Amino acid sequence: MKNVVLIIKHEIQTTLSKRSFWVMTFIFPVAILGLNFGTQIIAQRTIDERVDPIPTGDQPADILPIGYIDNSGIVQHIPPQIPDWLLINFSDETSAHTALRSGEIERYFVISADYLESGSIIQVESQFTLMADMNAGIVQHLLTYNLLGDETLTAIHYTPVTQVHGFALAPTAPSDESDEMTSFLVSFAVLFIFFLVITMSSSYMLQSVTQEKENRTAEVLLISLRPRDLMLGKLLGLSAIALFQMFIWLGAGYFLLERGTEFFETTASITLPAGFFVWAILYFFLGFLLYSSLMGAVGTLAPNVREAGSITIIILAPLMLPVLLNFIFINEPDGSLATIFSLFPLTSPVAMITRLVSGHVPFWQPAVGLVALAITTYLAVLVSARFFRSDTLLSSDAFTWKKVIAALRS
Repeated sequence: MKNVVLIIKHEIQTTLSKRSFWVMTFIFPVAILGLNFGTQIIAQRTIDERVDPIPTGDQPADILPIGYIDNSGIVQHIPPQIPDWLLINFSDETSAHTALRSGEIERYFVISADYLESGSIIQVESQFTLMADMNAGIVQHLLTYNLLGDETLTAIHYTPVTQVHGFALAPTAPSDESDEMTSFLVSFAVLFIFFLVITMSSSYMLQSVTQEKENRTAEVLLISLRPRDLMLGKLLGLSAIALFQMFIWLGAGYFLLERGTEFFETTASITLPAGFFVWAILYFFLGFLLYSSLMGAVGTLAPNVREAGSITIIILAPLMLPVLLNFIFINEPDGSLATIFSLFPLTSPVAMITRLVSGHVPFWQPAVGLVALAITTYLAVLVSARFFRSDTLLSSDAFTWKKVIAALRS
């Protein structure tokens, strides 16, 4: 056991000392955060520069009026540019709400009493929109005109400073495109993160074994410890590294989801299922052990990292299927094919977690899938242990399938 502990410490220290590990650990969440906030800044600038086109002439058949409730007392006049039919002033929110439900108006705005201090406007519409303030240009134009008192100055000095808070009569309607888009992004992000982190972390096992074979470190290690102690130490040490990396990525994803509520109100309605993080950690840990064991077996038979890398495609092929067929898990998470993938041990570490955030999964399915994954992982570790022998670790022969069959029979 003492030798196993030494191997665990060695693997942790060696991995943490690599600059590439820290780059790959933080580059992904940083890139995602940068992309997210970058697009939000660009979207906000677009909103700030946009003024909704104001219809002219008689009312078209496909355009409904817009209602407003002025609690601030700012609106005294309607700009000449806005036709009489476009804006309807309501004395209270009850009447505006009734008009919206009956289809008399497209939406209505409530201008807060402290608008000059807070810049707050509430927009209410029948269906929720992702960025409500993009529809507030006409009301902002109305307020600016009444504050400046001149149509020309309004056009020149138009700088919207309002904070529009959107509400809807049916915010959870199945046809809500914003909810569908947000659900798609969250599901795809979870799918991609779990695939990437399992493949990356399991590849550490392959690199560790093949590098020790190339630089002859394995010859020195085998003098004082058994091959299977070497395997166990590597698995446990790299498991700690993989869990550490997973916690960072999950933490970054959770932070991103929480911070999104400040920019997009639809993200506030997204809640992860109960026990999600428990399922995520269990499936990830067993998935890592499964694929790192298989990677370690390949590493014992390959003479170098380059030749071993060409075999990893075959090992990781099952895990790639959920990524290639991501539309199945996002559009039909409860379908038969998605269910099969989530219960099949070689694909369940990615497929089941994606289903958990994409739809309602009965408790028995992740439980059964976890048991099947645990059994398969246990068998994979036993099979991989057959490859960790002195003759395979010290061999420099090229990788062949004949060597694989011979190692299994030994």
